[in-house]
Amino acid sequence: MKPHHEPHGTEPTEAEIQHTAYLLWLESGRAPGRDLDNWLAARELLRHHHGRDASTKRPAPAPAAVPAVPAVPAKPKARRA
Repeated sequence: MKPHHEPHGTEPTEAEIQHTAYLLWLESGRAPGRDLDNWLAARELLRHHHGRDASTKRPAPAPAAVPAVPAVPAKPKARRA
C-alpha cells in the first residue's frame, strides 16, 4: 500500500510560515521566547489559508457568507493655525 501524500500546494512552504511567524511576532510587540508558538500559529493560519483544516488535514469548510462592510472614510487631519 502506498503512503498517502497531501495534494500538491495544500501545505504552506517554510518561507511562508517563517514570514507569517515574523508578522505574528511583530504584532505581539516582539515578545521574546514565543518563537515556537508563533511558528505553530503561523503554520495553522496558513493551512487554513491554503484550504486545509490544520487539525484534521481535511479540506476546510467553506466560510459562511459575510456581508461586506462599507469602508468608513478616515477623518481629515486638523489643520494647524
